[in-house]
Amino acid sequence: MNRFFTLLVVLAIQATTVIADPATDNSRRLYREALTEISRGHIANAEKLTPQLSNYALYPYLELELLKAQINQVSQQTIDVYLQQYGDTITGQRIRLTWLNKLQRNRNWALYTEYYRKSSSVQNSCHYAHALRQTGKHSEANAAVSELWSTPYSLPKECDTPIKEWFATLSPAQTEQQYWHRANLALNSGQTDMAFYLLSKVKGSESYVEILRNPNLLFSKGLTLSANDRSRDIAVHTLKRLAKGDFERTNTFWQQLDRQLKFTPSQNYALRDSMARQIIASDADYTRDWVMATDPNYEDPYLTEWRIRLALKDGDWAAVQHIAQFLPDDKKQKADWRYWAARADIELRGELTVSTQLALQKLAAERGYYSFLAADILNEDYQLSASRTLDPALISEVEQHSAIARARELYLLGDTGTSNLEWAYAMRSLNKAEQVAAAQLALNWGWHYQSIMTALKADAWDDLELRFPTPHQDNFRKVAKREKIQLKWIYAIARQESAFAPAANSRVGARGLMQLMPGTAKLVARQMGLPSPKTEDLITPEKNIAMGGFYLGQLLEQFGGNRILATAAYNAGPSRIERVLLRQTKDMPADIWIENLPYGETREYIKNVLAFSVIYAAKLDLERPLLAQEERQIAPKNRATALKN
Repeated sequence: MNRFFTLLVVLAIQATTVIADPATDNSRRLYREALTEISRGHIANAEKLTPQLSNYALYPYLELELLKAQINQVSQQTIDVYLQQYGDTITGQRIRLTWLNKLQRNRNWALYTEYYRKSSSVQNSCHYAHALRQTGKHSEANAAVSELWSTPYSLPKECDTPIKEWFATLSPAQTEQQYWHRANLALNSGQTDMAFYLLSKVKGSESYVEILRNPNLLFSKGLTLSANDRSRDIAVHTLKRLAKGDFERTNTFWQQLDRQLKFTPSQNYALRDSMARQIIASDADYTRDWVMATDPNYEDPYLTEWRIRLALKDGDWAAVQHIAQFLPDDKKQKADWRYWAARADIELRGELTVSTQLALQKLAAERGYYSFLAADILNEDYQLSASRTLDPALISEVEQHSAIARARELYLLGDTGTSNLEWAYAMRSLNKAEQVAAAQLALNWGWHYQSIMTALKADAWDDLELRFPTPHQDNFRKVAKREKIQLKWIYAIARQESAFAPAANSRVGARGLMQLMPGTAKLVARQMGLPSPKTEDLITPEKNIAMGGFYLGQLLEQFGGNRILATAAYNAGPSRIERVLLRQTKDMPADIWIENLPYGETREYIKNVLAFSVIYAAKLDLERPLLAQEERQIAPKNRATALKN
């Protein structure tokens, strides 16, 4: 008998403190006991417990585990009854996948096509394409495989057969074109090994592969390439890579190659964007000339914005005002360019005019980084514009929602992944007002991440109670005091990094509330005199906050007590910020320094953290200034001192 069991270990290890309720506590105990019996193969013992759990929120999960454990003996009628009852709920989706796996093993392709629903499981999608072929639905099978094929990533072995069947319907030229199409997707996604494999299936691609393996060969062989789509694709990809190492030579060669290969407008736009990012990041002396020559008519909003930033850096306020008029209307209405338009007017006139004062007052009445900067100019209090739209009467109503009840139990039992799925399922059937009530429920339960995310989904932008909770106050206060860092700042960092999700895991591997990379956490732990942290340490709030706070304290000291620089370093890495300071030649106002930081993600990160700090200062009754006096100017790094160190 095949048995499937996935929850028990998670429940045993990650169980959190639950709300005291004798009846519910007993149900949880029985639920765990039943799952244990299933995991041991004692199905009869588990079934004896089910009558006592029929009213428990997670009863559908108990039924699910019982069905999965006996799937080889379960009838189609039993599956139909379960699906009729639970439909497209999370448990309904999971039993459907289990049932489909059984049908695939039994090669029952007709039933497979009947029960299949599009899902995130690529394996099942490939089985479905094969099932369509086996039941004579060839055009549908071709469409299904074609969609699966259009990915830059490797496909599981389950896709081999349906792909082979699809290729059998294509001509050699069509097959070759499909290999090329997917290779291009792989190149654009950085999947070079996959691209090389796919191109090996394309006749005459040897020279392309050679250039891709050694991009510098484009300089010697590029002008000998035939002017066709494939040459253009390879050249564009290679030029982007070359620009990162030798911008000047690549930029000149791009113009020559364009005359030979005749890039499309979209390809030239992409190349221009790539070149612009490189030259701006390099802060070369000719950056302004290049931008002006490349986009003389202000057709590219990205470059127009950068022309304004560079004019700010130069202190050329007349140029700021002139260039800003070429921004698209939607850009002009954004807070950043409204702020800089006002700043330019003040600098050029030497006074605050009535019209500019009104513009700043309107901006200061909002909430955010630029609004707080505007309030500072006006010497006015920050306007947080906080308001609640919660209807308390809806809380008990929403709490009775079956998916909400399941999400709550799963969350309290430590199964965060499935609880998030149940929560998302519940949100699909709630209106905005009910979503706000759900966000309040999550906050009441200590599920801060879901409180924040649900408030955003409900467009409750002004509900700062939901959007900016203050969890783990004892830990944050203790760490802030010990490391001599501002409490509002460490809260703002954690809010920006993880929205207080203890088990947050980024695409690059950062973990926990403070999103520490494992390597950074290991180094920090050693400096703190602690053993190397394990994965569970990184997702334990107390330990993660302690290590993150220690690292923030180090960065603050490294960057002379300046939160702006330390915040930038926390996001981008201290070495990158050191390089920016080394290229800097004079003191620069903090707002202009932030605006000119060449790392877009880090620019927005700093703005968010500073604005969040103001909000947390208000919530925690702390000093509120967006920027301390000593943070208002950013000094360059002394090159000689840096080299000595």
